[in-house]
Amino acid sequence: MNSKPTVLVSKNKTVFQSWFLEEIWEQYFNVEIIDPNKTYDKHSTVTVSDSVDYMSGEDKLERSLGLRHIVDHCWDSWNSANDDAADFVLRPRDFIRINESIWYKNLGYDKFNLTRNPTRDFLLLMNRKELDRTKLYNRLNPVLQDNIYSYVGHGVPLQNAQDQEYNNITWQRYIDPNWYTDTRFSVAVESVIVYSSKRLEHDDINVSEKTLKPCAFKHPSIVWGEAGVLAWQKRQGFETFDHCIDESYDTILDVNLRFEGVIEQILSCVADKTVFADPITQQKLEHNYNHFYNEDVVMKLFKEQMVDPLLEFIES
Repeated sequence: MNSKPTVLVSKNKTVFQSWFLEEIWEQYFNVEIIDPNKTYDKHSTVTVSDSVDYMSGEDKLERSLGLRHIVDHCWDSWNSANDDAADFVLRPRDFIRINESIWYKNLGYDKFNLTRNPTRDFLLLMNRKELDRTKLYNRLNPVLQDNIYSYVGHGVPLQNAQDQEYNNITWQRYIDPNWYTDTRFSVAVESVIVYSSKRLEHDDINVSEKTLKPCAFKHPSIVWGEAGVLAWQKRQGFETFDHCIDESYDTILDVNLRFEGVIEQILSCVADKTVFADPITQQKLEHNYNHFYNEDVVMKLFKEQMVDPLLEFIES
């Protein structure tokens, strides 16, 4: 196939329409809005539906063209439940790693001055109200007052720092570097703490941007998430902080015992201001920052997990 294949989209919801990925996609594909009155070459053209629209049946236009149909399942790519949906499912396993790095770089976050001068212990950012988050919030309540924290769904906007006014477009990825330079470490609270349904053979651990943000902003972290989040970070090439804190909580399968392990480490770090002040921590922070923004690594993952499988499908 000498010319670039065509990828047809409708609603502005697919990964092919993310503003910070458009130039990359254009190197390999012609991305076009569906024109129902146009005739397309069936051999070199595919239609793409967002996975949510596909599962709800709201992608009737994409399915009506008689072309091969792709489901964009990049978000929640840990979930393999719909791998047999449509003709092809685009589910890059490391999408969150790829997407966040490119997105933050396009937002200019790699240009932040992240010289640390902490006057507070930790940064804790929570949005949606969940039982596990409320449990954490209540246990940490005695030490929250002097730290930077939020629990928006619980009626607690950002405290002791400035936030952007809430909106559905930029708020979730809005960052003030002072949140990180003014605090010693992050308490990262993942989207999923307990995997509620039976894990399928090809499922993986659910890790979101919440675990990656400290890497992007030179911050140590303690993560309240599924067992194995720290092991996932290490597989991605990031460093964790087992040289100065007890990270064995990451191996505890029982959610209540894991919670107690996380709480113990947070309170221990609050009590001991020397934790994370050592040169090894600084070396790890620099490594994580450089690895997060490493364009060669990220573009290799993009090509191998997002471009090549799609090209192989279209050309088959």
